[in-house]
Amino acid sequence: MAKKHYKAPVHQTGTSVTTKTHFGSTSDMVVDHNQYKYVEDGRPVVLNEKVGAILCKDDRGFYMTFKNYIDSGLADPNRYSNQFMRINIVKIEENVSSS
Repeated sequence: MAKKHYKAPVHQTGTSVTTKTHFGSTSDMVVDHNQYKYVEDGRPVVLNEKVGAILCKDDRGFYMTFKNYIDSGLADPNRYSNQFMRINIVKIEENVSSS
């Protein structure tokens, strides 16, 4: 009977990381949630600041995480594995009319 040998997946090509780390969250990734709204219904983004929730942006988009993951040197599971923390938002446009 033949044994099945493990073959590691080949690395992904064509993806580039422009942040300081591949898996962690840093302070330069934090954005102000008051400037964004949800794409689906236009509601403003509201975060529970009592538990330390903040909004970050990386190469794949926006995600919510907690303050204790920022600049900790550890991998942030909300960034790389928790797809429920990823949100689809856009910047709120200010209507500036010239009169």
